[in-house]
Amino acid sequence: MAKNDISFFFDPKSIAVIGASGTKGKVGNTVLLNIINSGYKGKIFPINPKSNKICELLCFKTVLDINEDIDVAIFVIPSKFVNLAAKECGKKGVKGLIIISAGFKEIGGEGVKREEELIKIGKKYNMRILGPNCLGFIGLNYNGSFAAETPKNGEIAMISQSGAMLTGMMDYSMTQAFGFSCNISLGNKADLGAVDFIEYLSDDDNTKVILCYLESIKDGDRFLEVLPKATRKKPIVILKSGVSEAGARAASSHTGALAGADLAYDLAFEKCGVIRANTIEDLFDYGEIFLYQPIPQKNSFAIITNAGGPGIVATDAFEREGLKFSSFSEEILHLLRENLPLEAAIFNPIDIVGDAAPDRYEFTMKIIFGINSNQDLGEITTQGALIIVTPQAQTKPSEVAELIYRISSTHLKDIPIVCSFIGGKNISEGRDYLKRNHIPCYHFPDRAAHSLKTLIKRRIYLNSIPLEMLEVPSFKVNKARVKEIFDNVRDDNRTVLLSFETSEIFDCYGIKSPKSRLAQTPRKAMKLQSQIGKTVMKIVSPQIIHKTDVGGILLNIETEQDAFEAYIQIVNNAKKYGPQNAKIYGVEIQEMIDFKSQEKINEIIIGMSQDPCFGNILMFGTGGIYANFMKDVSFALGYKYTREIVKQQIENTKIFSLLQGVRGEPPSDIEAVIDVMLRLSQLITDFPEIVELDINPLLSFMKGYSAVDIKITIKK
Repeated sequence: MAKNDISFFFDPKSIAVIGASGTKGKVGNTVLLNIINSGYKGKIFPINPKSNKICELLCFKTVLDINEDIDVAIFVIPSKFVNLAAKECGKKGVKGLIIISAGFKEIGGEGVKREEELIKIGKKYNMRILGPNCLGFIGLNYNGSFAAETPKNGEIAMISQSGAMLTGMMDYSMTQAFGFSCNISLGNKADLGAVDFIEYLSDDDNTKVILCYLESIKDGDRFLEVLPKATRKKPIVILKSGVSEAGARAASSHTGALAGADLAYDLAFEKCGVIRANTIEDLFDYGEIFLYQPIPQKNSFAIITNAGGPGIVATDAFEREGLKFSSFSEEILHLLRENLPLEAAIFNPIDIVGDAAPDRYEFTMKIIFGINSNQDLGEITTQGALIIVTPQAQTKPSEVAELIYRISSTHLKDIPIVCSFIGGKNISEGRDYLKRNHIPCYHFPDRAAHSLKTLIKRRIYLNSIPLEMLEVPSFKVNKARVKEIFDNVRDDNRTVLLSFETSEIFDCYGIKSPKSRLAQTPRKAMKLQSQIGKTVMKIVSPQIIHKTDVGGILLNIETEQDAFEAYIQIVNNAKKYGPQNAKIYGVEIQEMIDFKSQEKINEIIIGMSQDPCFGNILMFGTGGIYANFMKDVSFALGYKYTREIVKQQIENTKIFSLLQGVRGEPPSDIEAVIDVMLRLSQLITDFPEIVELDINPLLSFMKGYSAVDIKITIKK
């Protein structure tokens, strides 16, 4: 069996239920009956040392007593017995375990040790494990869970970290047109996680859309490797909870896993082509529209409404979601004006007014899409439509629904159509008809616009260059010297680098900063000053943060003699006015930048932090003393960090306008700033021990730049 093969969970030839019970109400009874009643065609082996027969099936004491092969074993026994039974399954050659039993890492203490031992057992016998502490597994062939009902079969795969959320979502689906190809409860994810099942389902012919409810992702590197390929094959929508500080704490206590920073999830999902849902309603709205409606070729939509107010609401929603209105040719506008009431609005959105009967909807749809027309209609630009119905006396919502379906299914198979039937009693029949016939129909227009936006996001992603084809720049650098500097810092029991160290590291990676070196004697200060030129001299001590307060900085040092005298003065000041325990390394000799000679200066902040799940995150924005106040920053994931990504990151900030030049002033050297970001990305990729890095400010000039203030923190 291949290491990543999990096909046996979806189509097992035989299932053992360890802890099967004949007592109604017990989980072991519910699971067994669910398998039987779901129409499973394979062999079922109840395991219970206290019974000989359960539900008319021969019962065995252990799996070792069975003379036939077992593909999957489902555990519904107390946690303290699970690992012993798992070892027996390993010896038997069982391929996969579905461990419904709770009492593992989610309870802490002994449960954590129990789960660690379970993982070792699975690896030893090459068994894949779903759970523990999960609802179970429901596929097209069987229901191996303790859910109250078996959901309808369909083409949506549902993966959930929470069993309770899964049962609620399955119950909700019973009132919808769609069904499921599988419902998978991940539980504690001791072995298999969402990424494993997404990878499998991306090639599953029975699945068209993958929906996930997740509280954490345990392997960010594998997520970034697998998801970009999977999302090219089919839409993947993820509802990630724990976005607030309180929600993150709740998620942690619920799963026993720390959730990654929400920003990192946003960046990772966008990079991988994942559509992020913010609510359960979003999750199913997106799933439904991806399942039943095609992806438009362009962002160009029409709105047809029989009421002005809802049309305005829909227009606002389109603007908010970035949806664009299609423009109609002169020929189409002429026909609309000739055939619609005088008070109708013929420009997009089209208001066919309140007394519109079904035939007016039909005429308008056919004209804007050029259906069955013998006339020259000019260019047809509309790539999709939102059709709004409010229940007026003449409207006949059910008939409108039927004609929308008829036109859509006959003439517009490659065009997305969504509807908003506003109201309750009088339009419910028409709304239900549309949903049964796979046309999304929403109570209100803003939800329709929200869902249409996901189709455009998917079109943009499918038109983009696949992640694996992106070219990441590489520069010639001096990694060996940087490693030596980091080793010296650790040997000194420090994690925060001193400024002369950061300056040399940037030199090694071709990033310009004021030249800075350490002098440990007055004569060394003289020599360095002669090499560097006009300098500023600063005390170097981890215990002295505010150097000016202790007389630890002298400016405008222009001669060797000045440097000699300044060294003595700075050290004496530090000893006299600094902390008693201050460890003095020497004096930093730093190049003074002549800012007055620059025609233009913009202060930029560039930063890097490490997310525990997805790795490096790079920041770009407005720097200087107001950086935290302005909060004009843009973030990007360090994974596959390319020149185009940097350009987009810079363009997403307000300072980009200043860098381009405003009110006749010259532009800054944006290409040089891009180069800094790319070199910085290579540095933090080469040295994952860097946990934080800040440049504030990086001064951007008309030509070139200078990284003035650099802070680097590394792991111990």
